Amino acid sequence: MAFSSNDDRQSEVQVVKLTGDDNSNNYSHWKSQMIKLIRSRDFDYIIDPSIPHPTLPPAGNVDGMLPKMWHKYLPLYRATIKHDWEKASIIFREDGNAIKAKISPNLDTILHVAVTLGKSKEAIDFLRNLVGLMSDNELLEVQDTSGYNPLHYAAATGNTKAARILVEKQPDLVYRASKDGRYPVHMAAIGHRDTLKYLINHTSADAMPNPYSGGSGVRLLITVITAGIFDVALTLTRKYPDLSRLRLSDGRSALYCIAFKDTAFHSGRRFTFLKSFLDYQFQKHKSFLKSHASLCKVLEKLVPCFVEIHRKQVLHKQALELVKCLCENLESLSWEEASGIYLDALFLAAELGIHEVVKAIVSTFPNSIHSYDSNKQNTFHLAVKYRNEKVFNLIHQPGYCKHVFVDLADSSGDTILHLVARLAPTHKLDLVSGAAIQMQREILWYKEVEKVVPLYARERKNYAGKTPKMVFIEEHTKLKAEGEKWMKDAANSCIITATLIATVVFASVITVPGGIESNHVLPVFHDHIAFKIFAFSDSASLCTSVTSIIMFLSIMTSRYAEEDFLRGLPKRLILGLISLFFSILFLIAAFCAALYLLFGKMRLVNLVAIPAFAFLPMTSFVILQFPLLVDLISSTYGRGIFS
Repeated sequence: MAFSSNDDRQSEVQVVKLTGDDNSNNYSHWKSQMIKLIRSRDFDYIIDPSIPHPTLPPAGNVDGMLPKMWHKYLPLYRATIKHDWEKASIIFREDGNAIKAKISPNLDTILHVAVTLGKSKEAIDFLRNLVGLMSDNELLEVQDTSGYNPLHYAAATGNTKAARILVEKQPDLVYRASKDGRYPVHMAAIGHRDTLKYLINHTSADAMPNPYSGGSGVRLLITVITAGIFDVALTLTRKYPDLSRLRLSDGRSALYCIAFKDTAFHSGRRFTFLKSFLDYQFQKHKSFLKSHASLCKVLEKLVPCFVEIHRKQVLHKQALELVKCLCENLESLSWEEASGIYLDALFLAAELGIHEVVKAIVSTFPNSIHSYDSNKQNTFHLAVKYRNEKVFNLIHQPGYCKHVFVDLADSSGDTILHLVARLAPTHKLDLVSGAAIQMQREILWYKEVEKVVPLYARERKNYAGKTPKMVFIEEHTKLKAEGEKWMKDAANSCIITATLIATVVFASVITVPGGIESNHVLPVFHDHIAFKIFAFSDSASLCTSVTSIIMFLSIMTSRYAEEDFLRGLPKRLILGLISLFFSILFLIAAFCAALYLLFGKMRLVNLVAIPAFAFLPMTSFVILQFPLLVDLISSTYGRGIFS
């Protein structure tokens, strides 16, 4: 092995031979020559942390030097943020050290500042001129106190233009890591897609060090996944399959991190009613829309939320492909190594309700369905415990052997029926409004799980000596009381409204619009079409309001047993709300007809304005109560949460 140095302190060339022979091994000689070479290059700080970096001020002098440096280079800083190259160039000519001077507590240089000033033409021109004044080696030496070079800053801010200038000047910048082991490509991976792609294209896996190997590589992949840039993550996974088999120091793998991104999957999204409808139509006509790109462009302009739905659909597809690719890359590992990675992701997906990840893992590793976590709970235990119906529905699919799981007990002796008997997590209860509907949802869950549990296991006691029914009653006592109060409060408020409507429409029969003819018993406008509309609307409003009162009174006098929350009470509430809705509708129709009869000779614009304003209460009622009504009808009459 030969070492050469042109430094004044050492100009000799030493040739040192190392062999495996104990008699001829001269390691001590090699070591001494290596130390001399390192010192000749001012690299002492690499092997001895107590020796300061030659280009940085001593640690003890930093605080004292900064105020002086800041005051000295304040004009340069101002010129930089104003992109005033003429003034900056004068400073550089007068002070050759200005370009590498440390001007902040973080030991930033003026180059660090310049790359963060945006992507405007003025900013990029200033940066290009600044980089032009520096040599390749000077550019490599510029770093802050954390070891970040200007390319780190450009990547972190997503300034692709700045990154291009720096890389074209000094390509080796992409291989310079910070003190915490981050390369510029890691900084871009936090969410800057274009900058990330550029740096990946200019960062080779054949170089040393290799940012795509070991801990650095898996850190990059996980950062990209966390940022939701799944197309790049998929490319990395296919190009470097070993990254799928590695973990970070905290135990997280790439598969675990993608399972944690629940919003990237269809099952983890929460849309409004309109967006849910559009999403369903998009899924239904997906192949048609793909073959008609021009139609998609028109829809994007006419329906703004279509853009978001389309973007999420693409994201979902990429995320699903990534999960499958990660699982395929694990197949080459032994069972112990592979299960240590995919089981964490499987249990997390079951807990979060991401059935797509559960299906992908189980499809690749069929035996995973028989695995348990530290509490001896399997995938379906977790699905029931956290109320994830889409994961639980997988139990009915062929190959999942539901008869094996339904009567198994966990570490507390709880079967799957005990787990569903416990109160659902708060974030799951809050998905529906009203304690009564939450109670209905809990009973629906219990009934559904009870169907798959054999009769002999339904009364099995856990280690605390409690049957599932006992656990359900104990856990839901408070929710039941809150549901009763919620029902009575809602019914009481609606009774007051319905009673007022009934009173008004009944009185309007006696005092008809226009009055009675003096010589007859018939109303003045009895032959007018508007009067017939008034009479019908008034009668219909009275009937529906009285029906509403009866329904809400029955709610007030109900016994409020647990079974009542499942069907009886929701049905009465649905009928009561619908009747109240129509009573308000007919009341407003009668009101508009009466106004027309009395003021029919007014200007047309006035006649149009009156009904328009009259229907504002109706619109408010629909907006406020329609979601509640939809939840009630869906849970009571529809397929509900279980398809």
